[in-house]
Amino acid sequence: MVDSGASLSIFRAEVADLVGIDIESGRRTLLTGVGGRIVGYVHELELIVAGVAFPWQVAFSRELQVSLSLLGRQDCFQHFFITFDEMAREVIFIPREESR
Repeated sequence: MVDSGASLSIFRAEVADLVGIDIESGRRTLLTGVGGRIVGYVHELELIVAGVAFPWQVAFSRELQVSLSLLGRQDCFQHFFITFDEMAREVIFIPREESR
């Protein structure tokens, strides 16, 4: 889920488990939001979104209680023009020319 109110992306532990990342090997941090405070572990990854690869800091947490991972602004939003189309229930990522 794209969360424009979140600065850091926070992924559920299951995502790390699927790709073989040892969550606790990352930098430990406390993440604060509407739901309170949880422990997360930040990892430097290379992710690809809409055909654009870039370095990305992602926190993984075993304490994340929502059913989705959250895509925050840091390391992602500066690479795209992002449109939230509420009627179509879509988020559109258009790569910025300098990010291609």
